[in-house]
Amino acid sequence: VEARWKTWQKNRNTQSKYFAQLEWEAHVCEYVSFLASELRSSGPISSKIPILGPRFIPPTYLHAQRRSPSTDVVPDTTYLKPLNVVHPFFYPGLDRCPTCSSSGDGLMSDGWNPKGHRELHGVSQEETAIGVQFRCKKCKEKYGKKAVEKAEGSFCFVTTNTEFWEKIEHWNHPSESPDLLTNHYGDRLL
Repeated sequence: VEARWKTWQKNRNTQSKYFAQLEWEAHVCEYVSFLASELRSSGPISSKIPILGPRFIPPTYLHAQRRSPSTDVVPDTTYLKPLNVVHPFFYPGLDRCPTCSSSGDGLMSDGWNPKGHRELHGVSQEETAIGVQFRCKKCKEKYGKKAVEKAEGSFCFVTTNTEFWEKIEHWNHPSESPDLLTNHYGDRLL
C-alpha cells in the first residue's frame, strides 16, 4: 500500500498530491485487487467477505469514533474525496481493448493507473476516479512504441482515460458501465 501511494505521489505532475487521499485510495485499491483475485482464483466470493464499491465514501469522524471512543479529531479525514473505482470487477466488459476489441489472453492487466486518481469537479462536491491499466498484445504488435509518437494508435490504456471511452460507441458500453460525467447524486461532473 505504501509503495503504491508513494509512486502515485512521485508521478503526479498536475493533480493533487494530498497524502491522506492517496493513502486512503491505495487501501481501497488493495481491497478491490483482493476481491478481483478472489473471484479469479476461487469463483464465487465467500459471503464472509463484504463486497463494497464501486463508489467508496471516505470514513467520517463518526466511523472512527465508533471504533474507538477516545479517538482524537484529525481534520485530515474531512478533506478526503469520494473515490469511484472503474475496474472490471464492478463493470464486466471493461477488460476489452477499445481499439481492436481484444480480451482474455490478448489483454494484459498492468495494475492500477500509475499516476493515481483523476480529479472530477462536481456541482455539489469534488470527487475522484481511478482505473486500471491494460496492454493489448495485438495492438502492441500492430502499432508498437512508434505509434505513440505519431498518435496513430495505442496499445496501453487506462479505464478512466477519456481516449478509452471515446473509442467505444455508446451502445457498446458494457452494461452497468460508469457514467464518468455524472456522480452518485446525478450531478454533472465538469
